[in-house]
Amino acid sequence: MITSFLGLLILCGVGYTALVLKPGGELGFFDPHAGVVVFGGVIGALFLANDQHDLKAMLRSILELFPILKPFNKSMAETQNGLHEIRTAWREGRRSVILNLVDQGKTAEIKLAADVLLQQLSGDSLSERFMQQRTKYLHEYGPVVEGWEMVGKLAPSFGMVGTVTGMVQLFRNMADDPTNLGGAMAMALLATLYGIATGAALGGPMASRINNQLNERLSQLELIEKTVSALLYETRQGAKQTAGEHP
Repeated sequence: MITSFLGLLILCGVGYTALVLKPGGELGFFDPHAGVVVFGGVIGALFLANDQHDLKAMLRSILELFPILKPFNKSMAETQNGLHEIRTAWREGRRSVILNLVDQGKTAEIKLAADVLLQQLSGDSLSERFMQQRTKYLHEYGPVVEGWEMVGKLAPSFGMVGTVTGMVQLFRNMADDPTNLGGAMAMALLATLYGIATGAALGGPMASRINNQLNERLSQLELIEKTVSALLYETRQGAKQTAGEHP
């Protein structure tokens, strides 16, 4: 509710800026009037279409653009290391290590794998636990992908809004003061540039990036499920052999 109200408020401000306020200044690369229309319009639409949780998730996803941070790559590496630790500890019979990872595992995948191993789940019970985690990832990543796709679509659209309103301002200035045309021309031209650049350079690539991360995480989860299933199978086979040797 709060984000929807803020979105409407922002869009009203964008409309007021585009239709009422007169752009001033001369033609240059940066035009605040066009910037408000394009970027303010996109932000307002995002607030209107998403809740607080989804907006925070989109903001966190921006961290992936910084090579030093890379939280997703760090999480994937921690999961791979944790899976190796689980595999080794289980085959060596160090159940205390597995038990410790249930509470202190660095990623949700490792905690899940350790818990499933300790409970020795199989069949539908095993599949259901991993399906729950897949569903969680779909709910977590899906809105972020849709949000960035929305940026890719809306930014050029608001660029065209800026262009049209800039042309309206241009004709209005031609009627009132033919010597003051720079600001309206800047808005008309740069709004389209800002919109296309934002959609092509940010919205589309970010949507693809997050969608690829979702697919990688789902693939990794599938690998973990197969690994856990194989470890449990080895344990059962070993138990059968032991029982056969000692009737």
